[in-house]
Amino acid sequence: MAGNSCKITLRSIQKMGGDKEVSEESYLGSFMDRGGKKYLTYRRTTEDGVIECLMAFDRKSFSMTQKGALNSKIELVPGKKTLNKYTTPLGNLSLEIFTRHYQVIEEGNNIAIGIEYDIVTGADAIQTSMEINVKNM
Repeated sequence: MAGNSCKITLRSIQKMGGDKEVSEESYLGSFMDRGGKKYLTYRRTTEDGVIECLMAFDRKSFSMTQKGALNSKIELVPGKKTLNKYTTPLGNLSLEIFTRHYQVIEEGNNIAIGIEYDIVTGADAIQTSMEINVKNM
């Protein structure tokens, strides 16, 4: 997908029970705005191989598709529970995700996306906060 070059920074905090994991990664990618829906594409390399990532979002919802070493699609809609599928080298997973909060702020060449959601895994959900910052170049 062609578009404008951008820098994408992803910051994630996951909490389950007393455990907390924080990660932050930056990628060079591409940004496109088509009729109110926005798209980000980037590539990341993991120990299992290359993963092509596509994020699609507007003010109402967010989705992320990953293809390659990991195949998944998640859809996040505030106030709703969605069923999401992951295909990994270890097998297939179906996860329910409840989105608590979702916000998109656009200022000049920058976009900030804030998402808070729970990955329902049984008795204790994995509470996740994600910040995505996009700087168009």
